[in-house]
Amino acid sequence: MSMNAGSVSVSSSEVVTGTGLARELYDADAATLVLPSLPTLGQNTAPYTAKRPCSQADINEVKTARVQLLQEAARRANAYASATVSHIKTNALAKVDQGALQRTPNPNNADTHTVAPIVPAYLPIE
Repeated sequence: MSMNAGSVSVSSSEVVTGTGLARELYDADAATLVLPSLPTLGQNTAPYTAKRPCSQADINEVKTARVQLLQEAARRANAYASATVSHIKTNALAKVDQGALQRTPNPNNADTHTVAPIVPAYLPIE
């Protein structure tokens, strides 16, 4: 199976969908965000007052700000996941120690090593 960065996105209603490393990075980043609380229509506690209660326009502004913050976290997560997976696929090698590559299926001598590399083998990660 090839290594995949995955991806993540946030809808305008703050629904998050995603997979792989991108989703994990998003979850970690989003957990650190301080999102503005969604006010209620007619709310008259700070920052609103009895003379200037919360309007639908105020609610819409806060919703937009929240979505923008979450979508920016998704954008960062996608970029970081893509760069990380690309770096690993380009530079990383998996070390297979001597004698650890295969085992024989022979029922007379089950689960014994086959002839292995004389020195450790390094396999690319995809």
